[in-house]
Amino acid sequence: MAIRGNKDLGAAIRRARKAQQLSQADLARKASLRQPLISDLENGTSNPTMDTVFKVLAALDLDLTVMPRRKVDFDPTDY
Repeated sequence: MAIRGNKDLGAAIRRARKAQQLSQADLARKASLRQPLISDLENGTSNPTMDTVFKVLAALDLDLTVMPRRKVDFDPTDY
């Protein structure tokens, strides 16, 4: 899944948390963060620091991978 903004990041965190059957409070404890911050992250309503993102990803046993962006063939005149 490509993550290109806060909403995408939040959706990925929510999916991973639910797949592991964790509540937001459980994830917050594992990441040493507050539950409202987890909620804000999942809703895409915060601008987290990279440190916060890394804490959450580590708590979910996830890694961040950076790769070249895929080009999408998009022609706006098709619509």
